[in-house]
Amino acid sequence: MSLNTSSWFMIGLDMLMIVYTLWVISLSNNNRFHTGIGAGLFAWLILLHVGLSTKSLFPEDISGIVFLLIIFVAVGLIGVLLLTVPVLKTLLLGLSQQQLLLMQGIRVFFGASFLMQAGLGNMPLAFGIVDGWTHIAAGFFGLVAAFSMASHVDETRRAWFANLFGLLDILIVASTLSLLILPDITPHGSMMYAVFLPAPLWLWFHLISIHKLLQEQADQVGEIA
Repeated sequence: MSLNTSSWFMIGLDMLMIVYTLWVISLSNNNRFHTGIGAGLFAWLILLHVGLSTKSLFPEDISGIVFLLIIFVAVGLIGVLLLTVPVLKTLLLGLSQQQLLLMQGIRVFFGASFLMQAGLGNMPLAFGIVDGWTHIAAGFFGLVAAFSMASHVDETRRAWFANLFGLLDILIVASTLSLLILPDITPHGSMMYAVFLPAPLWLWFHLISIHKLLQEQADQVGEIA
């Protein structure tokens, strides 16, 4: 698979992730498909593609530490957007635990793509195998936790595990990618379609889910007191 083909494959996965996320959001909102949010995500995907394909987003010789800081800044800006725009904040905080955890399930496809790209030599083999399997595991654990929430079977423990595992996966991958293998995959490689679109959203879905878990625990303590 050429690098150009790999990029288009990742674009296809990003599009699948956007549609899947909008579907999950619609589940508790009278099946309303939020076309405005979808348009915004697709617009960002187009801008991201232009920046990556023209290699104009970052200097080619950018250091790993600076690149990691850029990732953290991007994640922070997305969080500001999600939590300060009233419509987005209301929608995000109104999602159920089942929805927040269900949205992690799409990560299994990204994990499979990393395994494939590692096998084809488009990224370091060890990184692709480890990242691929941890992404697959994070998506699977998210689906298990979502089902547990819906069926009320050991839901709190499984939700905590899925969130902490998935959050740790994202943080370790971002750090490893930036500090160890950036020269191999380049700052404009196909991997960046995952780094700068789905990954920050997954991270915030984890954080909001954890916030809700802490709120539920606080409410339970209050009721006991």
